Amino acid sequence: MADEKKISVGIVSLGCPKTLVDSEVILGKVQGARYSITQDIEKSDVVLLNTCGFIRDAKEESIDALLKLLELKKEKKLLGVVVVGCLVQRYAEELQKEFPEVDAFIGSGDYMRIAEVLKKVTNGQKFVSVHKAGYLAEADEARIALTPKHFRYLKISEGCDHVCSFCVIPKLRGRYRSRHIADLVREAKQLVDEGAKELVVIGQDITRFGWDYAGKSLLPQLLEALGAVRDLKWIRLLYTYPSTLTDEMIRAIVASKKICRYIDLPLQHISDKILRAMRRGNTKKQITELIQKLRAMIPEVVIRTSFIVGFPGETDEDFEELLAFMCEMKFERLGIFRYSQEEGSLAAELPDQIPEKIKEERYHRAMQLQQEIAREVNRRYLGKELRVLVEMQDEKEPGLWTGRSFMDAPEVDGSVLIRTQKEITAGKFYTVKITDTQDYDLVGQI
Repeated sequence: MADEKKISVGIVSLGCPKTLVDSEVILGKVQGARYSITQDIEKSDVVLLNTCGFIRDAKEESIDALLKLLELKKEKKLLGVVVVGCLVQRYAEELQKEFPEVDAFIGSGDYMRIAEVLKKVTNGQKFVSVHKAGYLAEADEARIALTPKHFRYLKISEGCDHVCSFCVIPKLRGRYRSRHIADLVREAKQLVDEGAKELVVIGQDITRFGWDYAGKSLLPQLLEALGAVRDLKWIRLLYTYPSTLTDEMIRAIVASKKICRYIDLPLQHISDKILRAMRRGNTKKQITELIQKLRAMIPEVVIRTSFIVGFPGETDEDFEELLAFMCEMKFERLGIFRYSQEEGSLAAELPDQIPEKIKEERYHRAMQLQQEIAREVNRRYLGKELRVLVEMQDEKEPGLWTGRSFMDAPEVDGSVLIRTQKEITAGKFYTVKITDTQDYDLVGQI
């Protein structure tokens, strides 16, 4: 047995940071005496594909990735292909019929079985396991980093209890469940010990943290506890829900020297008619007052939001109202999504579905407007000094580095481009003076 060759396992992780954390946990359950983890997919014996099934584009990306892996298997470059995650949770039967070459299908709640699955697959057996949705790991479960170690995601909850009419997340991930503060602090310390300078707090809705077992939000208490973690420099909050972001939470952000003045606040629309149809639980007036409050209570706050265009029944007037609101509020960070008609969602059955051509036109108009706003926002920082977490050196131009300021979440926002001949190190903070601006990026010098 001592000379038995290890089976190499690779992973392709698609979708959001929550899925990425799942992939890290899955790899943590794979490593051991029998298996080795490789980053080179074509040198793997077995590849795990962690899928996203949220909207049409994500589903298509998952299927495209699966087809490429099955082609490698057909060429006998892979021993096995295991498909896991949200797409399986949503379409397990259809996938089994469509892709009989796949060796195993594992739903979003069954990741604890991954070692058992790999053993069966490497012995030539097929396997399917789709039960309760949404696996939520704890601190004592190993994670293998799939990000640079200077920033890590801290997943504080799983699932969702909101009833947004366009969304199928509760079916993919289950009801809302929170971890406990002590467990999260333990994991935060572990991640910092491994090199993390920044922890990005994630969940489908972090403002509801604790509601499932405490009957109230425990987010302020969690933020205070995380703020006490030694050697942690930045805490970044993603996915705060506008109807449940309270004054107490805002004060907790203000009170902390470690929490980035960055609020991720998905609004989805601003027309009261569309907000009601979306079942968002708030109005234009409430949203406007919340944004004004955030900017008044948190100096220099950067607000990231997202909007959906082409929702059923969205008229030209509704869309123009959205554009006017974008002009008025000048969000520092903003993403636009085309509405995706998802079977099983309430909105999929609504009348007045919008043609794809109109969705596309509205998407490009909104993105062009936001590009102009982002350019204007960036000009505010010309000549200013920012604390920047340096991420990587350009492979072709050694004097060019990329980093992020407090305004930039990893993998979704812009960057600070740094030109320097000095010796600097990825994963460390430097003060950068901004000397130029681009549409979405800043340019500066150490």
